[in-house]
Amino acid sequence: MSDRAPTASSIDEFVAVAESAARAGGDYVRSVFRSRAVDGEFNGTDVKTRTDREAESRVLNSITDRFPNHAIHAEESGKRGDSTYQWVIDPLDGTNNFASGIPMVATAVALLAEGEPIVAAIYAPLTDVMYVARRGEGATLNGEPLTAQSDLPLAHGTVSFVVGLDAVRDPAVAPIVRGIKDAIEPACKRVLQTWAPCLDWGLVSGGSIEGIVCYRPDVYEHYAGSLLARESGVHTTETEDIFVGAAEQAVHDQLLAHVHNATKP
Repeated sequence: MSDRAPTASSIDEFVAVAESAARAGGDYVRSVFRSRAVDGEFNGTDVKTRTDREAESRVLNSITDRFPNHAIHAEESGKRGDSTYQWVIDPLDGTNNFASGIPMVATAVALLAEGEPIVAAIYAPLTDVMYVARRGEGATLNGEPLTAQSDLPLAHGTVSFVVGLDAVRDPAVAPIVRGIKDAIEPACKRVLQTWAPCLDWGLVSGGSIEGIVCYRPDVYEHYAGSLLARESGVHTTETEDIFVGAAEQAVHDQLLAHVHNATKP
């Protein structure tokens, strides 16, 4: 397929490939979860495992078999190619969970057209849950329409707080991270940090939690997750460093105010 603008039929094909690719990576992750000692490189803030690389290989094979001329931006192997279309891949979201035997992991695939996400698939292999989003056409959970709904006020709600790995590694922004968490923690029932942001996106997109706040999120999860959120009806605000989303407008506005107060000079 050329780099022409996407049509309805091409979007259908993109979705099919995104789902297949996410499932290929996730199926491999599930097959080795807790089955052996974890082969990986551990440091103070992150872990990279052989499973990340093996899962990514399976994701890439699914994509490049059908779209060999599309560009790739994968977490393990980096960027390659030059195209209107770019696939952004997180083969194992929640690697720390995987290494610790915590059953909260996902594989995420997003397709960008001229830098904007148009298709996303997030697969949680341990629960066999597939989230899919198409720009302007909504989102689904295992093939059924997905709509973000929650009638809980912020004070009774759960809010996910996601911090990108670059921010975790940067001591200069540690006070900002602490400030945001300190601002939202007393405002809600509980702050959730799962170490698997894609699953958090799924939870807020389905109304299972009330909101999500991201500080300098990693692109490998963020493109897929933010598209899923928007297409499920989550109210969102995004800046260069911050993403705030909530199922209800009032909760979104309250969260945004808390974040602005925590990050203003």
